Amino acid sequence: MSNAASRSIALSFYTFLSRILGLLRDHFMAVSFGTGMVASAFSVAYRLPNMFRNLLAEGTLSQSFLPLYAESGKISEEEAKVMSGAILSFLFFILSILVGIVFLFSPFFLPILVGGTKEYSNLVIELTYILFFLIVTASLSAIFMAISNSKNRFFVPSLSPIILNLCYLFVFICLFPFVEDLHDRVIVLCFAIVTGGFLQLAVQVWYVWKNKDAPKINWNWKHPSIRKIFKLMLPAALGGSFYQLSLLVDIFLANWVQNQNPGLGAVVSLDYSQRLVQLPTGIIGVALATTILPALLQSLKKEEWSSIRQELAGALEFALFLTVPAALGMAFLAGPILDSIYFGGKWDHIATRTAIQPLVFYSIAIPFFSINKILISSYYAFQDTKTPLRIQSISFTINIVLNLSLIWFLKHSAIALSSAISAIVTFLLLGIFLKKHKVGFPWIELFKKISKMSIPFLLLGSYLLFHQFFLYPTILNYLRSIGIDYVQSSRIHLSLVIFPSVLIFFISSLIFKVDGIYLLTRKFRRKQEIA
Repeated sequence: MSNAASRSIALSFYTFLSRILGLLRDHFMAVSFGTGMVASAFSVAYRLPNMFRNLLAEGTLSQSFLPLYAESGKISEEEAKVMSGAILSFLFFILSILVGIVFLFSPFFLPILVGGTKEYSNLVIELTYILFFLIVTASLSAIFMAISNSKNRFFVPSLSPIILNLCYLFVFICLFPFVEDLHDRVIVLCFAIVTGGFLQLAVQVWYVWKNKDAPKINWNWKHPSIRKIFKLMLPAALGGSFYQLSLLVDIFLANWVQNQNPGLGAVVSLDYSQRLVQLPTGIIGVALATTILPALLQSLKKEEWSSIRQELAGALEFALFLTVPAALGMAFLAGPILDSIYFGGKWDHIATRTAIQPLVFYSIAIPFFSINKILISSYYAFQDTKTPLRIQSISFTINIVLNLSLIWFLKHSAIALSSAISAIVTFLLLGIFLKKHKVGFPWIELFKKISKMSIPFLLLGSYLLFHQFFLYPTILNYLRSIGIDYVQSSRIHLSLVIFPSVLIFFISSLIFKVDGIYLLTRKFRRKQEIA
């Protein structure tokens, strides 16, 4: 099993804590705002800076920065600090211009994008003005997090989303009881989110400074690394922009469906379904993608080609070992999961029914979303950003065509299904074109690993299918008959199904000697020995 896969377990644990807080956040969001106009406006306004954050902070910027930082570190630590300082100052300048452009043009392009009533579009504009500052804090934080990751320090960078989620929860628990109007509530929430962004940046700056890796801020914009990073970023940013453009199209189409079907809550149901899917992809895919890049860079320095192939195969196998069960669970238990987390307040049975089908479709792509993150990181390790660009342009086209074809039959669920299919296409193309590098995609090794995992996957899927059709109605009816309310019944039922599911999968993995289970148990034993 690869070093990247091993290191990703610790990072996944910290990310898991963040995602649990995220589920609490989403529960309070659903109960407080439901799927109405205010919730839809917040969802759209938050997606816009989030799109740029995903493009820069969580992908292109940090992954393009890492190889250059490693190169500068070969010369001297001082050069690495000067280089990162020049990039930081230039980045701040570019981001300031971007925020200014958004402020100027939001009143013109947002009403066209979201449609609906004037009240709705005005609220989207108002919230965008507040939330767009997140792009500045998130992008600057990404540089400091990349510096820490390059030194194999993953703990404090992984705290970043935890800080933001704590700000959400503070507002829900401590402030919302004193604020009744929905408009006032969403404004207070937006300011708290931006405050969380600044706290995230402050923590990352402090950690880098504490470890004596702080960049030396300078205004030397002629530094060769600035040209290099933008040369690397441009194809990657264009590739990422295809994905972000597809999100914009998704927002437009979801708003169109919602305007055609008042009360459907298409925008919010898609948003909450996507957030649930981001739980496993964030915990597993992002963790592996983050840890594999430094590991591949170290092997590339020594030209250890067999080691690179092993790292990649190990990371992909471990991603599948964890994401396929997550996908099966999300697909078969979509309704109980939605009810357990969101039901109550302004979230009702109609909201759950609206979100079930998108969640099932998104679940199909969970393994592919995670694997694609790992593969794109691998391309970046070779400083190849052009191939992912071409592949993502193809996927973007497929996604748009599928959206426009399926939306007439599946309404908002078409958006989720199109995303899933395009993710599968992206995986196939990324795997095929990796052969242009000396490593190539480890198809044979991965197929052998999958064949070993196939029986545990089948056993888990069979149990979940049997439970959903035969046990679920009986358990739910019994819990209701003894006076337990619907929400608590859903949560108890979900707890009852998760435990045997995990047991079946882990025991069968041990019986069939699946590598992933040995990595998990070895890491757990090591932590017990340390304790």
